[in-house]
Amino acid sequence: MRVLYVGSPALFSKGASAIHIFKMCQAMTKLGIEVELIIPANRSRTELCEYYGVEQNFRITQFPYFNNTSLRNIVHGFFASLYIRFFRSNRYDIVVTRNIVFAYFATKYLKIPTVYDAHHPLVKGGASLFNSFKDSEYLVRFSTNSDGLAQIYLSQGLPKDKLVVAHNGVELGRFEDAPSRTKCRENFGLPLDKKIVCYSGNIYEGRGIELLIDVALQLKDVIFLIVGGLDEDVDRYRRIAQKKGAQNFELTGFVPHKDVSLYLLASDILVMPYTRKMTIKGGTQAEQFTSPIKLFEYMAAARPIVATSISSVNEVLEDGVNSVLVEPDSADLLYKGIQKVLEDRDLAEKIAVRAGSDVKKYTWEERVKKLLDINKGFKS
Repeated sequence: MRVLYVGSPALFSKGASAIHIFKMCQAMTKLGIEVELIIPANRSRTELCEYYGVEQNFRITQFPYFNNTSLRNIVHGFFASLYIRFFRSNRYDIVVTRNIVFAYFATKYLKIPTVYDAHHPLVKGGASLFNSFKDSEYLVRFSTNSDGLAQIYLSQGLPKDKLVVAHNGVELGRFEDAPSRTKCRENFGLPLDKKIVCYSGNIYEGRGIELLIDVALQLKDVIFLIVGGLDEDVDRYRRIAQKKGAQNFELTGFVPHKDVSLYLLASDILVMPYTRKMTIKGGTQAEQFTSPIKLFEYMAAARPIVATSISSVNEVLEDGVNSVLVEPDSADLLYKGIQKVLEDRDLAEKIAVRAGSDVKKYTWEERVKKLLDINKGFKS
């Protein structure tokens, strides 16, 4: 199979979109698929692959990069369409894209089998484009990364027979033959004699970081470690922790994605304290549809997970089976959930082992199979 992937993410940023795209292309290649990635970029292929931790085993074609997100998506969608029309016509069996402008051209003018991979609801101006191709015979599949997001698109007229739900994934190889907990802590200068509760990823509004600070005040002998975040968010929460006197609350700031797994492996408990008003980049509330990559990395680390039971998380985690789930928006309930895992070693081991087993359903390769319908033998 020959696949063209068209994406227009912000590169070398602290968001997850570009990580997702590069991991998907690598997973396709591992499945024996010929892949060409078309992205707006201004770095060498080697720099891109090294930064996102993927092998240089798929073709990367670059177009001009714009920092403005809307401009980048529109221009890239248009130029990628011209490129395929004049230079790559009939070279591919199917295209996969997260760029709605390109999906419009691919289905309406290029008439090439297309998979549109949605990760958030339609933004301003997107409805008309969506309506132009949702019923097209060339839209062979429309994927969402959560059941919640699927329901949103179905309510907007997406034909159910085109829909596939494919949660985000994880690269299990990053967690296999990994250094010991002790070695990981030594590498980062973390204490060997303390329990560590870790959160990784962006720390936008509604992600429960203030609740976690309040929990840290009740568990003074435990280190609470926040890995990642934009500089302004890190500074804000650092000031809040200092003002409240949470001396055991530490924020690393942004770290390369390749190091995130090592921080998870250095920890004793992994937390995801999202509130009902959790947001993604741009301030969009996403409790219903978020599918954070961190969740699957937590599971792959085989450490006990304590999370809040927002609807999208409940699609993957089950209380007492592969995690401890608590109601959101409560520092007291979050404290009780973490304390429960700290005190009950049997429970901690049980849910950690089960999470490590369950995550095998959520690899990037398994996600590719769903998008391309490989198990059913996709034919263009």
